[in-house]
Amino acid sequence: MADISPAGWPAMRSTRAFFRAIAFVLKVFPMLPSRPVDWVTPRPVVEKVRYPQADGEAEGELYRPATGSRLPGIVVCLGVVPFGVEHPQVPVLGRALARAGFAALLYWSPHMRDFRLDAEDIGNLALAYRWLVDRPDVDASRSGLLGTCVGGSFALLAAADSTVRDRIGFIGAYAPFGSMATFAQDIASATHWVAGERRPWQVDQLTRRVFVQSLTADLEPLEAERLRSAFTISAAAPELQGLSPEARQVQAVLAAKGEAAAEAALRELPADTHRRLDQLSPVKYLQDVHAPVVVILHDEGDQVVPISESRQIQAILAGRSGLHYTVMHFSHLDPAKGRLPLHRLLREFVNFFAGILPLFVRSTEAPRKDSASQG
Repeated sequence: MADISPAGWPAMRSTRAFFRAIAFVLKVFPMLPSRPVDWVTPRPVVEKVRYPQADGEAEGELYRPATGSRLPGIVVCLGVVPFGVEHPQVPVLGRALARAGFAALLYWSPHMRDFRLDAEDIGNLALAYRWLVDRPDVDASRSGLLGTCVGGSFALLAAADSTVRDRIGFIGAYAPFGSMATFAQDIASATHWVAGERRPWQVDQLTRRVFVQSLTADLEPLEAERLRSAFTISAAAPELQGLSPEARQVQAVLAAKGEAAAEAALRELPADTHRRLDQLSPVKYLQDVHAPVVVILHDEGDQVVPISESRQIQAILAGRSGLHYTVMHFSHLDPAKGRLPLHRLLREFVNFFAGILPLFVRSTEAPRKDSASQG
């Protein structure tokens, strides 16, 4: 019989966290058997909501259990995805989080839908999070941010925002980049750091597209379109003539062949561009991240964001209590693409479960009566 005395509460919460994490894993991966989860968890409710943003309001969907109050909240930033909000995997994620006991707000960035990164999303994510934890049915002390790919990086950046950083209980990031400066060099040179040296890295086409879109965002529209048409697929394109000095600097980066050429071209970019890259670099703001639990997972052979990027974050946070770093062997969170043999695939599911479990442990801690009035 379970111990229901105060001394037994931590054990009960750990058991609850364990089963909620199992429920999430079973529901979020379509290839796993998940029907039993539906029998023992509350039915998810999907609410159309409006939440504040810097330029007004955004419309989104809030997934939550049909029953319960003082729920842990979670704002999810899916990052740049090659499909729209109507993709069937999007509600699968929302319902999986609701089955696991969360009130989950899925944040969609108009900039990321346009395949580019913009610092405006940092403040907007913080605004969305503040709106969520201010709800009377959400407990801020057990709430947090979750992001995948560049969404993980923006989750870390938003967690450093002074308006919310002391109200965030956890951060989960899958395959985040640490520094836009080094990430840009990774992409431009098609190399990344391994064991203290740069080695070849096969850049995913989505990564290349976002890089080109973001780097050309501040150019005159016609010049930006010329560069995007020429260099989105690869650096192997003829040199364009008649460009402005600013566009020629960007072209040098996009056309770079090899580590030395990429490094030199990036160094010549305007100071404003370098400041913008720093704005988008979590490693510059980790000292302002106060969340007691930080969970990072990354696939070792990731071609969208190289694992060397999240290793930078791990190195800076090393020794800090509450940091959990897990190396995976899926293919950018896609078990099917990895084509692993069954025994290794099962081992990776267990590895994923163990990696995310600290988020669920934090989210099942005893609610704090004053958390709704903080901040």
